[in-house]
Amino acid sequence: MKKRNLKYKSAFDIIGPIMIGPSSSHTAGAVRIGKAAGELLQDQVEKLIVTFYGSFAETYKGHGTAVAIVAGILGYEPSDERIPQALVLAEKNGMTIEFLTSQKKMPHANTVNLELIGQVNLLNLTGVSIGGGNIQITELNHCSMDLLDDRLNPLAILSNDKEVIQSLKEELRDFHVVTTQQSRESTLFIIETMQEITQRILKRIRKIPGIAAAVPIRG
Repeated sequence: MKKRNLKYKSAFDIIGPIMIGPSSSHTAGAVRIGKAAGELLQDQVEKLIVTFYGSFAETYKGHGTAVAIVAGILGYEPSDERIPQALVLAEKNGMTIEFLTSQKKMPHANTVNLELIGQVNLLNLTGVSIGGGNIQITELNHCSMDLLDDRLNPLAILSNDKEVIQSLKEELRDFHVVTTQQSRESTLFIIETMQEITQRILKRIRKIPGIAAAVPIRG
């Protein structure tokens, strides 16, 4: 797996977002990784297995990374005041959680693997917190995202309509489908586009009928 060099667009990418601390990379980034996984699962999580690598494995308790991951899966934003209570709230919702650490060497120190087991769906996601609250998804359901072009903007789109890609042409000027994964309930499309995926465009994409979730792979 190759390393990537993120090009920061502003000082706020380095300083980090408005958040519940203590760390933008170990807390805010972790929330965003968890939130991406929860959105793509589209199911009530019954069991969560979290495996931390590198720096995450060494500091996930003290830096609140474990709590942040679970908060994200619950759908919280990095600034949500409920983050410190995420573990308790998740258990009240019936979620069983297992935290593991691994000594396996990864290209980035802040790497975590999430295995989500829902009532119907399953999801396996590996994500990296690359600083300033920014994240990168490196694997989805064991499919490497390192095949994606660094010059383009990738999106993971979960849909229950196989023809939904046609509807994207109204929101994105140019894109191509990199890979798809189909299950009984839905299809996961990985697409790339030269167009910048702003929050405005992302909101419009999420409103397209048939799209259950749209999550940036990087950013």
